[in-house]
Amino acid sequence: MAITFGAAATSFGYPLYVPILFSATIFAGGSQFILLAAMQNGTPWLYVVALCALIDSRHVIYGSLIRRIFPKSLVARVPLAMSLTDEVFATALTQREAKPTRELTAWLVGVALTAYLCWVVSTAVGGAVGTVIQDAAPAVTKALHFALPALFLALSLDNLHRGNAWPLAAGAIGALGAIVVGNIAVALFAAIAASVAVCSWQYRESRP
Repeated sequence: MAITFGAAATSFGYPLYVPILFSATIFAGGSQFILLAAMQNGTPWLYVVALCALIDSRHVIYGSLIRRIFPKSLVARVPLAMSLTDEVFATALTQREAKPTRELTAWLVGVALTAYLCWVVSTAVGGAVGTVIQDAAPAVTKALHFALPALFLALSLDNLHRGNAWPLAAGAIGALGAIVVGNIAVALFAAIAASVAVCSWQYRESRP
């Protein structure tokens, strides 16, 4: 994903330092793609902030699940919280029942720092490759712009089962409806609203 982000940024025409600076200061995965697209398309920042907040709200749940193994000191907690990506959370979750110690804190710092450095370095690699691809294969460059939607589509299909088929379908219809009426900026909100509505209906129907 970091390589794709770097390649997409330089293919948009941004100098290499821009995606590297994004990854070094933001370190937010999908939100970086949203910000990049917003810069490219002139999307109102109010929509961008709302979308990023909505997407990253899952980290509230992440933090509540592993807060026990975080250090007591606020000075130590803040940088670790900022590095709480999906991958770091999944790894830290394996130690959820461990007793907080200095060794555990050092381990968490190591996991977070490794993830951060890999993200920044991979962004730089992707940015450099993106410049080469843009000159050698313009068609491939255009395909990179679909990397993030393709990722979310793959995750949705990977988690598709009978129980969530209707909410996913409702979300897709809601997003497409917003696009058809010409308001792509609210497509994500429409998808979430439609999915939640169907989930609520299913929940009420399943109750005895």
